[in-house]
Amino acid sequence: MIQAVVFDFGGVMTTTIMPERVRPLVKSLGIDWKVLEDGFARYRRQMDADLMTIEEMYARIWADAGLSVAPETQAKIVEEDMASYLYRDESTLAWMRDLKARGFRIGILTNMCTTFAKLFRKHFPDFIALADALVISGEEHLYKPQREIYDLLVDRIGLPPETLCFIDDVEANCQGARDAGWQAVRYESTPQASAALEGMLTA
Repeated sequence: MIQAVVFDFGGVMTTTIMPERVRPLVKSLGIDWKVLEDGFARYRRQMDADLMTIEEMYARIWADAGLSVAPETQAKIVEEDMASYLYRDESTLAWMRDLKARGFRIGILTNMCTTFAKLFRKHFPDFIALADALVISGEEHLYKPQREIYDLLVDRIGLPPETLCFIDDVEANCQGARDAGWQAVRYESTPQASAALEGMLTA
């Protein structure tokens, strides 16, 4: 029986994710988006685990592609990258509040560097206030879908893994939760994910 619902941050608590703001800027600079796409695949999780800074991540991406990007240009890209995660999804907040009122424990498990975690705490305090357990990857030097990060959330929320359901917009992270013994719903929208969860609760 599901006793806790654990939420991802980006793409679940937010209405947009990074490419929405960064892609147009990169295009205006004449940089092929695939350069960043490939670079994120190589380095973003390491950045989320605080194994490198966001500036170091971008510097490695440019170096791998043989590009020379001016410091002020990189600073603008970093600014847009960070700002793009600040679009709150109020429908997710309402869903979390409803689940809490119904007696479910709430968790937050997110890949996020410590630099952005400061913005998260500033702009999403009402989301965070609902959480019975919180794990931010950069603070633990781990990242989804590593098994250890799911186990850490289990320890903090104090429930058996099979009683947890994870809500994440990335299938690999959902599968990581399943591999750790959780249940999971891949998030596409709040109505879709909420309906999927309710189906699991009544099955």
